Amino acid sequence: LLDAVVQRGKAHGVRTVMCDGEVIYHEGRFTRVDREAALAELHNHLQCALADDEVERRQLSKALLPHVKAFYRHYIDPERHDPFYRQSSRV
Repeated sequence: LLDAVVQRGKAHGVRTVMCDGEVIYHEGRFTRVDREAALAELHNHLQCALADDEVERRQLSKALLPHVKAFYRHYIDPERHDPFYRQSSRV
């Protein structure tokens, strides 16, 4: 029964999380993370030009994507896919 309660719990049902006696999450906010500062730093980092290796990886992924799509095109047969739950199927 406890497993079912834990597995079916939703994030909105959590008000406070403590770890080793310290509150790390309270009323929808993490207490040790400055969200605005983290988002500002992320924004600044994303404004920089891509490095050569990042450009190369993007080109490689674009070249591979059609082949990956073709490989998985018939991976799931919609006629037989009848899920018990979102993450699984009866097949």
